[in-house]
Amino acid sequence: MRTQKELLSLVREILADGYLTLKVPQYTLHEDLTENVAMIQCRLNEASGGGGHSVTGRGVGMVDALFKGLKSTLSDAYPSLNSLFFVDFSVVGDFTRGEDDHDANSDAPGKITLEVENSSGRRFQFETFSRSVSAGSVDVVVQAVEHFVNSELAVLRVFDWVDDAKRRHRPDLADKYVQILAELVANTSYSETIERRKGDVV
Repeated sequence: MRTQKELLSLVREILADGYLTLKVPQYTLHEDLTENVAMIQCRLNEASGGGGHSVTGRGVGMVDALFKGLKSTLSDAYPSLNSLFFVDFSVVGDFTRGEDDHDANSDAPGKITLEVENSSGRRFQFETFSRSVSAGSVDVVVQAVEHFVNSELAVLRVFDWVDDAKRRHRPDLADKYVQILAELVANTSYSETIERRKGDVV
């Protein structure tokens, strides 16, 4: 089984210029600490400038609200996002003192890590380093969504390759692409995505 890094390389190879790099440049957060409810609004942009989505989410804290908002916005197009679960989230600060002993060190850099699990129980880890816990938290959530959105796009592309090979009576190519498809499915379940595409090509 390929590692997460190897799966990402495979996805990038398949999609080439079609790989989507996603960014949230800014967000607005309203959090009621008494009710323990957060509301987030942001814009999810494609780095290529090809398009974007307005995102609104509600949850327990910023990270929960953002992930739920992204899933709500994208899951109709990318249903595999509904099969993901958070299993770990951590922030570890580097509080090594600098030259300025009077510095409060409240802006110390930190490592933010998010771990998600797919429907098969496989775990994927996303991390970043940032002086802002909130910015780093947004980054790892978007990294995770980007990974699985592109994986789903790669599955659809390879599925089309399989279908094309069969239509051209090229079982050698069809077998090769089926093997690639099997490796991509290690990311998470794409059964709904594939069933949709089957309906499109009939």
